[in-house]
Amino acid sequence: MCRQYEYLTESAARPNVTVQVMPTSRAGHACLAGPMTVIETPEEVTLVYLEGQGNSHLVSKPDEVGVLARRYAMIRTQALNPEESVSLIEQLAGEL
Repeated sequence: MCRQYEYLTESAARPNVTVQVMPTSRAGHACLAGPMTVIETPEEVTLVYLEGQGNSHLVSKPDEVGVLARRYAMIRTQALNPEESVSLIEQLAGEL
């Protein structure tokens, strides 16, 4: 587990990576339905990749992508900011 924490903090230092942690104390966050990945293509088309329980789905319809992109934005506001997230990860690593 310690190596995983280390990897996360190393990744967070990269200019193209943002790490944000959703604290377990925030049980009612906007993505209880499962994980999602928001993707922007080189042509600036936004897609959303959903995965869960052995199924995956790529959402491309603009109205559906819009709803999911707004949900993703809400998750980012509910999660710890990047600096707080790295601090928490480092704290957890120190507790091992």
